Amino acid sequence: MCRMIAFASREPREIAPFLSHLARLSAQGKLVDGWERRPGGNHPDGWGIAFRQKGKTRLIRSGEPAATDPTLSGIRGSTDRFLGHVRYASDTSTVNAANAHPFLVRGIALAHNGTFKGRIGEEAEQRKASDTLVFLESLADRWKERTPAGLCEALSTLLGDTAGVGAYSAANLLIAHGEAIFALRNYRKREDYYTLFLRAEPGLVILASEPLDASPRWRALENGELVELCLPSPRSLFLAKAA
Repeated sequence: MCRMIAFASREPREIAPFLSHLARLSAQGKLVDGWERRPGGNHPDGWGIAFRQKGKTRLIRSGEPAATDPTLSGIRGSTDRFLGHVRYASDTSTVNAANAHPFLVRGIALAHNGTFKGRIGEEAEQRKASDTLVFLESLADRWKERTPAGLCEALSTLLGDTAGVGAYSAANLLIAHGEAIFALRNYRKREDYYTLFLRAEPGLVILASEPLDASPRWRALENGELVELCLPSPRSLFLAKAA
């Protein structure tokens, strides 16, 4: 169970406001029917960010709650590409920086809201690693042509492999490679929780698990919608929903 944020900007902008949103989402998160508020926050089990700096992707991760971690509050700087993630771990043995999202494999950064089953889940258990990391390794193998069309094909293949991903809860993904950032909303249950919202304004595109303010510009992604956070306006690629 996770909350995520990403943005693409025409010009570098300060990341501090987005880090504040991550801290708030860690403490408050989102409650749906049947879920109780937890001590320490609703998504307290680690956080991570990926952002472009001098043409390269930089990764910072922690196994501490974003709401109270001085490492997060001490980060300063600006960037034109950013993604962030806070989590609540179903397996407390994975609460550490090594298992915090996003993960980075062969130049691809990926954050995930949901849980994969099948072979990917089994391999993750055997390695005591995140199922998201195992999925990303498979994506890095499949996404040979690093284009939007190539990503659509790779994701369709991976999510369509029922033995590989099993009866996964959701594949809400943020994917960054070079200057490109993509967001996929793909859920099998809990439509009220596995949400992604997009807001576009001049020079800036923001994607978040839930609206970050009261602006009417936010729109919910459809189930199965893949969006490229490109400028001057985002582009929907509409990956077909997995069976």
